[in-house]
Amino acid sequence: MKQTTKLLSSLLVAVLFASSAFAELRTWTDTKGRQVTASFIGLDGGDIILQTADGASHKFPLTNLSAEDQALAKSMKPSDQPVMLANATVAQASAAIDRLVANGLVRANPERAKGGKKPITGFNPLANDEQFVRRVYLDIVGRIPNYTETMQFLQDSNPNKRAKLIDMLLDSPGYNSATFDYFAEMLRVKDRLEQDNLRGVPYINWMQDQIAKNASWSDMVYAMLTAKGKMWQDGAAGYLLRDAGMPLDNLANTLAVFLGTDVACAQCHDHPFSDWTQHQFYEMASFFGATTTTMNASRNRKEKGEQMNAMNDLMPKIEELVTKSGQDIKRIRNGIRNYMGANRFIVGDTDSNGMKLPHDYKYPDDKPNAPVEPKFITWSKNDKNLPAYKQKMKAAEDLRPAFAKWVTDPSNPRFAMAIANRMWKRAFGQGISEPVTNIDDPKQSVNPELLIHLAEEMKRVKFNIKDFMRIIYNTRAYQSEATSEKIAMGEPYYFQGPLLRRMTAEQAWDSYMTLVLGDPDKYTKPLQDLYSRSIDLDLSNPKLDAQTVLVKYSAFRDMAAKERALMGGGLADAGSDMMESGTKAKGKAAEKPSGEMMENASLSYGNMILRRASQLEQPAPNGHFLIDFGQSPRALIDGSVKTGSVPQVLMMMNGKAQEMLTSSDSLIFRTMEKVKSPPEKVEALFISILNRRPTLAEKDIAKRALSSGDDGYANMIWALINTREFIFVQ
Repeated sequence: MKQTTKLLSSLLVAVLFASSAFAELRTWTDTKGRQVTASFIGLDGGDIILQTADGASHKFPLTNLSAEDQALAKSMKPSDQPVMLANATVAQASAAIDRLVANGLVRANPERAKGGKKPITGFNPLANDEQFVRRVYLDIVGRIPNYTETMQFLQDSNPNKRAKLIDMLLDSPGYNSATFDYFAEMLRVKDRLEQDNLRGVPYINWMQDQIAKNASWSDMVYAMLTAKGKMWQDGAAGYLLRDAGMPLDNLANTLAVFLGTDVACAQCHDHPFSDWTQHQFYEMASFFGATTTTMNASRNRKEKGEQMNAMNDLMPKIEELVTKSGQDIKRIRNGIRNYMGANRFIVGDTDSNGMKLPHDYKYPDDKPNAPVEPKFITWSKNDKNLPAYKQKMKAAEDLRPAFAKWVTDPSNPRFAMAIANRMWKRAFGQGISEPVTNIDDPKQSVNPELLIHLAEEMKRVKFNIKDFMRIIYNTRAYQSEATSEKIAMGEPYYFQGPLLRRMTAEQAWDSYMTLVLGDPDKYTKPLQDLYSRSIDLDLSNPKLDAQTVLVKYSAFRDMAAKERALMGGGLADAGSDMMESGTKAKGKAAEKPSGEMMENASLSYGNMILRRASQLEQPAPNGHFLIDFGQSPRALIDGSVKTGSVPQVLMMMNGKAQEMLTSSDSLIFRTMEKVKSPPEKVEALFISILNRRPTLAEKDIAKRALSSGDDGYANMIWALINTREFIFVQ
């Protein structure tokens, strides 16, 4: 049976839960006499598809079964239940995870009984196609599906359609956008940094490029920890420059994000709740003791054999040229100094390790201001014997690479576990170990075996986040209906399905953009490298002169004007229609094929740029929908707000974004023009906004509302957008 031999034998393992949603289970026998209990899903050419009681579906040649079962299969009616089918490797990996989740559900019941809660009898029922298509779009590409995407999935009769949709979405630009949103919040990525005119644009572009290339998580982390130079020379340098001049804070964030180890308290004193000491913290910080993030003023320029300060040397000449040209130097002096100052932020390494204990160090194991040698932390007695700890550090410049190799080595006890736990939370709404920044003891997590297994899976796929998530999304646990039972803070959750949760700010905004633009991934930020080209000055070059600085500074100041010049239209110019591809929009857009005018421009409504969250300023400016809806200000790890608030309610009910959707120029309004009968208009609205067909009662109510023309459309859109069903991920 080739690959099927191992698959069928694995199916013989008793599966814990059977759902009433599954077709009738029966015993099937292969040509070698082996048996498996499963329900019949259907035939696909010469293959049969069977579904085991855990909800996993398996496809293999019909001829592998006994002659009697082959004849029976040909006579049976295909199941109309949705199935989860993936390639054999993914199916096996997903089934293994489901077994571990199921085991955890069994262990949960005695504890639930103590709390007076009903026992868990199995996974939640399998989500129907309407629930699944909406959830998987929101989770993988960060937005709701548009009308066409929803209908294509609902009308698809292929039993393999769920796995195919997962594959398609993982390989789409939308995956890149949503994954960047997640990493940007986790890593506190900002556009405008506090240092002079230093901006995070090159770092943002680098990260988005790495995600688009599907670079492994280990490669990305290694690059961020070892980068050198200015940010526009190596975008990965943005990770260290994000906290320029704050190496201890950066180390605390590094350990929390990449290793799920919270040692921030040990920066000032021995950790009160864990075994980490302040001395251990500084031993770790010593790996960055030779790292600098700013150019020393005394070393930034050489002229005639002498050390010179480029800024102090050039400013008198710059002021003279500005005054001669008739400009007021007082108005632009600080701007020029900040412009030049941005070029002082460079990641580099010195030839000596300057890390010392603080002056107020009070513990008996060492003295204040004593030099500190680098030493890796451990989580158990045997950790030192792992390959990750065998790093060579002969010189100061070896320290950062050694640290990066230790962090990203597969044998590091926490690296794979930390990112696997995070990705699980991304899919299910809660980590196996909470908080995800502090996996203090994996054995104390809600399902230790599952957590350890996921870490091994992350290593097996070589830290390929896309491949890892493909396995998670194909599990029966993920494809179950969402759990609406309230889980109190600190209370364990056992993953009988994903938790019901609110959209993130980015998901809500990008879903609005879907309703406004149809395919929001067509609209990307222009002039991505303009900042890097205009800001770059070589302060170490003795030939750098005042005239060159002024020419480049002028180009730097013109950036905003160039970006404004590419604002190309409004709502009526939005791209392809949601119900018919290749159509032309009304108004100004009618003169050009759909989407053509947007190739080098951006649409806007009021003062809002109509692009996905990942293509806007990071984070959005104050007053923007994203900020009011809870987008992280990027000051803290995972700093977004997931709870509702009065500003959010007002934004949803009366804000500019809401006004945009109910405008007669909006794409969803133009969609209604393609539909003639009132029942079809009602269905189109529900499918576009809630991604499901309306009930009979909803149809009756909606038809009456739509009888008032455009006002009726606007009222219906407003009503559906403001439902809990829209804002929650089911």
